[in-house]
Amino acid sequence: MKPIIEKQLLQWKEELAKHVKNKDQAQRVLEEETKTILMIEGGIQAKEMLLKKIEQESQLTDTVEPTQESKTAQQGS
Repeated sequence: MKPIIEKQLLQWKEELAKHVKNKDQAQRVLEEETKTILMIEGGIQAKEMLLKKIEQESQLTDTVEPTQESKTAQQGS
């Protein structure tokens, strides 16, 4: 009986070591993917903010330029 129990115990320890190794690898993959996702999300946010800034500056330029042109036209009259 003792050899059977010892053999079973050894198999379970090997199985445990295999699963612990798999879990550690999966944890590393999860951490890497989480970092990658955060970097991509940060890049998306940065580009979206840049687009908004460009649009706002474009709108400001569009509203300022006609005013300057109308002043020039009025001065020329």
